[in-house]
Amino acid sequence: MKTGASSIYSPCFAPENLSSWKRASYPKAVACLMNTRRFRNKLAQTIVIMPQTPNPAVDLIRLVFAVCSIVTLIFWRVCHADDPYDREVAYIGIMSRATFFSNPTDSNIATEMIFQDVMQNIARKGVFSHYNSTEDVVHEMKRHRLDAVITNVYDYLEIDHMVNPDQRYSLVIGHDLLQKVVLLTRRSDNITSLAQLKQKRLIHPSGFKLAKIFLDVELRKADLPAAERFFSSMAAITDINSVIIDLFFNKADAALVTETSYRIASELNKQISQSLEVLIASKPIPPIVIGVNKSVPANFTDKIDEMLANLEDYPKTIHLLSLFKADSIVKINDDDLQSARRLKQEYEKLIKTGY
Repeated sequence: MKTGASSIYSPCFAPENLSSWKRASYPKAVACLMNTRRFRNKLAQTIVIMPQTPNPAVDLIRLVFAVCSIVTLIFWRVCHADDPYDREVAYIGIMSRATFFSNPTDSNIATEMIFQDVMQNIARKGVFSHYNSTEDVVHEMKRHRLDAVITNVYDYLEIDHMVNPDQRYSLVIGHDLLQKVVLLTRRSDNITSLAQLKQKRLIHPSGFKLAKIFLDVELRKADLPAAERFFSSMAAITDINSVIIDLFFNKADAALVTETSYRIASELNKQISQSLEVLIASKPIPPIVIGVNKSVPANFTDKIDEMLANLEDYPKTIHLLSLFKADSIVKINDDDLQSARRLKQEYEKLIKTGY
């Protein structure tokens, strides 16, 4: 991907400021370039290699001419730099599973298939990369090497400052945009409080980070140890349906899932709701967030919005979304993220206390 000279010399020439700098005055350009390390290095090299003459006035004139030439060349290159978004590909990052209704491998395949199709709908090609840290995501976004990221809501909040607030999306799964994390138990066990689960077996979908955070916060509120010390075992299962079935067949004593997955399983098998019940539940939270880099130009994001507003015209995309048990992709706002922000704040307070 071309980043252009705008990302080489100075923040003054960032893409969002480039159009105004193309109209900038020459003295203003000089002032900005004087603050760049590359310019200072170039100037130092010029002074070292420039032959001296017996006449100081001639040397001064030649030095001024050299400086002006360097400034002019750099300024011309910046003004004619390639637009980092003038390309046919879109760089998309995946940080976490977008669905728990399938195993992690199938989830990643489905994610790439869906968003590759979305890009094709707007005449772009999706190029996907997987990230393990929010720091790497932020770094690549700043370098204009990452146009959008798909991640769980907890990690998303770490990169929210890099995302266009008008270009945040999530999946509507089972007709629910916001979902609750729930801790299920068997009705026959007569569990009425978290304390009764001490040294019991817990299962959850692998990669379900938000659920683990929610559970630790609830355990702390009940003056109980963190999950790793509280339960006798914690097993990560590949998909959320298997988690519910394993609890149903007494392979565990408690299960962390989403309320939506529990409802869907109960609709398919009435015995599920007759045998299992919700012990605790979180506030409604978007399980996944798709955030678009705030530097991505409007002509790109407008096409996405137009396509999503007319999703019924794209039957293939709708079919692919069904692999997520998803109905659509819709925008979310700050209100949708409030519960997640509060949960994150509570969890970070626990970490600071050494919990």
